[in-house]
Amino acid sequence: MGDGCIISGVYKGFEDLLELGIIERMPVIVMVQSEKSDNLIRNINSSEFKIKQATTIADSISVDIPRNFYMTKHFINKYKGEYLTVSDDEILEASRILSRNTGLFSEPAASAAFAGVMSYKKMNKLPDRSKNVVLLTGSGLKDLNSVKKILNIPDSIEPDIRNLKKLMR
Repeated sequence: MGDGCIISGVYKGFEDLLELGIIERMPVIVMVQSEKSDNLIRNINSSEFKIKQATTIADSISVDIPRNFYMTKHFINKYKGEYLTVSDDEILEASRILSRNTGLFSEPAASAAFAGVMSYKKMNKLPDRSKNVVLLTGSGLKDLNSVKKILNIPDSIEPDIRNLKKLMR
């Protein structure tokens, strides 16, 4: 989570389903932020918003002043949402695990959500047989600089069929 826009939209969607009687209860929604960009979480129970400069590798969630802070705070408090922070190392490890085990190459900002699930699992906060959804909102191709130290990116080739055939040998 960076600005809080996505989580607020998710909450609003579920709130509409709840009010229409389509669902019986609000699901537990967990906000995950990088510990190096935690302005939402640090300020959520504070009466005065204090800015700490964001320095996370997860570029898309690196936010000093979250644009949707008050709506996010409202929904988290109203529906007893949960939140946690993860380290940049945990984010990179989550990205590596997702890529290796699922073939999904997500940007570090999206991998932060999966790092949060892995953290919840370590804390035994995921009930057995529970159904969990992780929103992976950005492709790893969007932020290659952040993950290049954990990837083995091949050299590019000229777009020519002969070059491609050489690689296929």
